[in-house]
Amino acid sequence: MDDVISRISRIDPDKRRRIINAAIEEFAASPYEKASTNNIVKNAGISKGLLFHYFSSKKDLYETMIEFVLHTLYHEIAERIDWDETDLFERIKQIAIIKLEYSQLYPHMFDFLMKMLVDKNAGNINSVIELYKGYGLDFLQINEDIYTRNVDYSKFRDPSTIAESVKIVRWALEKFGEEKLLSLEADEKLDFSAAVDGLNRYMNILKKAFYKL
Repeated sequence: MDDVISRISRIDPDKRRRIINAAIEEFAASPYEKASTNNIVKNAGISKGLLFHYFSSKKDLYETMIEFVLHTLYHEIAERIDWDETDLFERIKQIAIIKLEYSQLYPHMFDFLMKMLVDKNAGNINSVIELYKGYGLDFLQINEDIYTRNVDYSKFRDPSTIAESVKIVRWALEKFGEEKLLSLEADEKLDFSAAVDGLNRYMNILKKAFYKL
């Protein structure tokens, strides 16, 4: 995977972002077989010759986009999380902010990820785990680390509902991020200060619901 990231990092940054956005948008919108490299080069503002200079084939482009997205979502999150933070809400807020940042850069990233799982018939958790292993990622370990490493679960009011409480917190903050991005006008930049303020308001409500008083 590092070879792939190194390879695409050599492309001019602006051109690289345009190619990635055009490719993941097309692959998110259509099954792999019907995805059009003509649409990709048109939306990226490059020639087809240049696209195939960087990527040997449509398949190479598709697989590279998968590796790029997985690397971004998991390695970047894992590298940027404050592992000394023991409050679960703060940990999830960190993840939400990182996702917002990358969704601003690559608006179709999460649509592409979901479509990729469908295209590769990853219809259950075991097939998802096996798929991620093929790209050098331990899906279960990453998720366990994010939500358990150094987290102080003694703050929760009801130990018997911690798993359900964590899911509710994740869903709420992820939905908040989605709605923030959907509310933006074309080319409008996200106000991260306002977004963090919003996340903090939601977190305070959720803490009152799940934490000991």
